[in-house]
Amino acid sequence: MKGTEPAFQGRSRSEDKTFLSTLGLNIALQDVVASAFHFYTFVRAVMAPDGADAEIARRFSFALLAITLITVALVRGEVLPRGRARSLIYRIGLFFPMVFSYFEMRFLLPALDPVLLDGKLMAIDEAIFGVSPVITLQALNEYPFVIEWLAIAYYSYFYVMALMLLPPLFLENHRAMAELLTGALIIAVVGHGFYTIVPGGGPVLHLTFDEPLNGGYFLQKVFDTVAAAGAQYDVFPSLHTGYLTYFALAAYGRRKEPIFKVVFPILAVLAAHMIVATIALRWHWAIDVIAGFALAVTARLLSIAIVRREMTRPEEGRQELWEPLRASELAATERA
Repeated sequence: MKGTEPAFQGRSRSEDKTFLSTLGLNIALQDVVASAFHFYTFVRAVMAPDGADAEIARRFSFALLAITLITVALVRGEVLPRGRARSLIYRIGLFFPMVFSYFEMRFLLPALDPVLLDGKLMAIDEAIFGVSPVITLQALNEYPFVIEWLAIAYYSYFYVMALMLLPPLFLENHRAMAELLTGALIIAVVGHGFYTIVPGGGPVLHLTFDEPLNGGYFLQKVFDTVAAAGAQYDVFPSLHTGYLTYFALAAYGRRKEPIFKVVFPILAVLAAHMIVATIALRWHWAIDVIAGFALAVTARLLSIAIVRREMTRPEEGRQELWEPLRASELAATERA
């Protein structure tokens, strides 16, 4: 009948979408980077000489890779329906494998049978400063309260990490949250990647000092934590410096918000303490700290640029970078 469109022309665009086309439309750079990193560590574990550490590293890296790939497929391929469950699964499935990749390093790095490069790292220190700062800072050992104060700053790292990453992951859904997590991802991927390329035990293993560090309760807590969960050869770059500096930069970017007016100065002071503490407590060479600081600045700049690009891509019907989790936000998005 004239003026009536054929039925097949009335099919919606969504009906023509396949899993692969949906995945290709929705996949974000953070998905690709996280998947590529876990694939890299899995390949390195598979290629490592056989041994107890290598066996654990292979299982560990395969599990993290599988969780990440399945999460990306289910969410970005829209196998799961839109809603709180999909948002939660994506947050857990992308974020936590990156967190656990640090614990993976405890087995992967020894499994790689590395040749430690502490001598070269110390030589870089000496080329820059004349004398490696870790030698100069031995003078602080005459003041046990200073060593203990620095140990408190060093130990605070674990709590700062949790407070800066977990609340935004589950409670925020906007550009600042996306920038924060993108930068944290960059630091983890680059930092953990360099651990496998530039292994080192740090001054504590490479040098013989005049006397042990003079501290107290928190210094011992630091020693116990490193012994229990440390990755052993994770010196270059210093991620204690990198993350604390990055969080301070991110807080500075949000300093007009009431809470960050308070948080920024605290983080800035902690970051400054961390730069000294990582060297004075003999975990890192100065070049490790410089590299960690440079990584933090780079991650901050890249996170802003990447999130701006990802959130302004013109494709129609593309998923949000981080879908809403709270019921009120989901309802608002549906109404929009």
